[in-house]
Amino acid sequence: MDYFWIKDPKTAAQKCRSFASWENNLLTLADKACSNTFVFTDHYEMERCTKDVIFSKKIDWDHIPFGDPEWCYAFNRHTFLLNLAKAYALTKEERYRLEWIRLFNDFYENSHLNEKTKSLSWRSLECGIRIENHLRSIEIFDRTHPLGKDILDKERDLISKHIAFLLSIHTDHHRMSNWGILQDHGLFLAGCYLKMEEVQNTALCRLEDEFRLQTMADGSHWEQSPMYQAEVLHCGLDTLLIAGRLSKKVPESLKENIHNMAKGLAKMTRPDGKCYLFGDSDEIDVTDLFLLGAILFGDEELCWHAKGKKNCEFFWDFEENQTIPEMRSPTEKSYFMPDSGNIFLSLDDNTQLRFHAGFYGSGHGHIDQLHFDLYKNGTVLLTDTGRHTYVDNSLRRALKSSYGHNTVIVDDKDFSNIEDSWGISDFAEPMVGKVITGGDYKYIEAIHYGYIRLSCVVERKIITLENKAIIIADEIRASGSHTAKALFHLDEEATLLSDGRKACISHACGNLYIFFLDEGETIMERYPLSKHYNEMENGDLLIRKIHTDGNAIILAVILLEEGNVEKLPVQKALTGLFLKDKDASGIRIETVKDVYDIAIIHTEHPEGGFLLRCGNAEAYARVFVSKNGGNTHIIKY
Repeated sequence: MDYFWIKDPKTAAQKCRSFASWENNLLTLADKACSNTFVFTDHYEMERCTKDVIFSKKIDWDHIPFGDPEWCYAFNRHTFLLNLAKAYALTKEERYRLEWIRLFNDFYENSHLNEKTKSLSWRSLECGIRIENHLRSIEIFDRTHPLGKDILDKERDLISKHIAFLLSIHTDHHRMSNWGILQDHGLFLAGCYLKMEEVQNTALCRLEDEFRLQTMADGSHWEQSPMYQAEVLHCGLDTLLIAGRLSKKVPESLKENIHNMAKGLAKMTRPDGKCYLFGDSDEIDVTDLFLLGAILFGDEELCWHAKGKKNCEFFWDFEENQTIPEMRSPTEKSYFMPDSGNIFLSLDDNTQLRFHAGFYGSGHGHIDQLHFDLYKNGTVLLTDTGRHTYVDNSLRRALKSSYGHNTVIVDDKDFSNIEDSWGISDFAEPMVGKVITGGDYKYIEAIHYGYIRLSCVVERKIITLENKAIIIADEIRASGSHTAKALFHLDEEATLLSDGRKACISHACGNLYIFFLDEGETIMERYPLSKHYNEMENGDLLIRKIHTDGNAIILAVILLEEGNVEKLPVQKALTGLFLKDKDASGIRIETVKDVYDIAIIHTEHPEGGFLLRCGNAEAYARVFVSKNGGNTHIIKY
């Protein structure tokens, strides 16, 4: 076998021992596989499952436990074979090699492509993924204890069947889905393994087309799920890695889109290198992809996003002496991604706000217009609630719906309708207004039209004051009477206390203080939270509820340190006329060292003069602030 990934598996396994829990997890999974017991907790398992499924007699490769076919799909990606090969490289225990052979033979002899299995054990997505797991396994054994001619002949026959199937199934669905990229990456590897140049060229042609269609100009993957973007990016980067080692020419546009997607995912990742629970995503560390991208593209900023460290995956792709680029910190650490509607505001190195007002994307997208996350010191204190399952049930719908997000609900109705696990109707079209990502005062404004049927439009304004405070102003512009709720979902380890006007969120990673300056009421509930597929927690849900008659405002101030917040009047300097709360909000924020006076004008009000005054801040503008009595800074005219 040609050198694809790693020349010295024993050294790779020994190096990985230094990573916390790697050895224990690997050997646990390998030992379970030896006894026909299967769980799926590997790093990039798309649908994790921690519950043992045991085959006491014959293995059923199309088995569906728990009523969830995703288990069957995960099973047939054959990550357990790669774990057995790595366990052998680590321990040299022959039982791991023999069990690999047993399980491979069982699949080879008992699982065959037909009309039933092509939607289960032979689904094209699983075919593409398991090709990589098989070939990585074979390479490990090839450099430690070769499997023998009989097994390798069967493997070549099996790979040939995969090639024939994958060549036959390529529709417009695959062109626009992560499925296409995942299966055509496998097709490329299979063509390389069997030295079939035409197959390699077909796979590269398909991948070029798929990455072109699926990569937004801002570097995001159109399906609106960072976890699936990571899976797709792995396939692209691995294709470039293997093509380079085999001196196979790759289309330049394919390289450019893969590089763009790597940079896009880096922008979308938390400061600790993990995915937000955005769309159908789990909380997983993806920094290994940035290191791989940094090496392939010589990209110093990607190396910075990778923390400049060799991770566990690195040692299964490269020799220890592989040079990695120097780290270069990005000039900007806050990003507006206009094509996907994703915005990331970094208040400091350990505090970030993520906001979404963009297209829904594929079935992996959620109903999350105007949602925001707040990351601080290693966790997301105000969070999306995750996905948990793809089975169409009440829990799937609760997590996918607008209720599972930090957004605004009107009249207790979703602003888009969930049809089933994957489909929605009455999509809430968003529109992003002004965005400021630089300087001490960052700003976002956006609306969506999901409540037009209720004669109502919600606009959210977010203002950040250095790394001290965040203002969330929700403007409900409506005809008639309505009820509106602003939702704040907390991390499961956070403790919530509230006196109605002020809420304190306590967490080991830091505290938050939320002040409400409207005329509403505060409600505290519990809500499901899932950070990984098939794993369920519960977190506190803070709700601010108001009743409207026409236009109304929900106004929250989040302090990132102790301090006080109070309302200020907004006044016309010429005549002394005070604006009503529905027309303008004035706020004074006192932190440990600083005092900020902020005015937010909700509706233009020309009567009584034009110069507006709020504490020490004055201007003719819609949003403006003064710090410590100094000159007024205009955020929006």
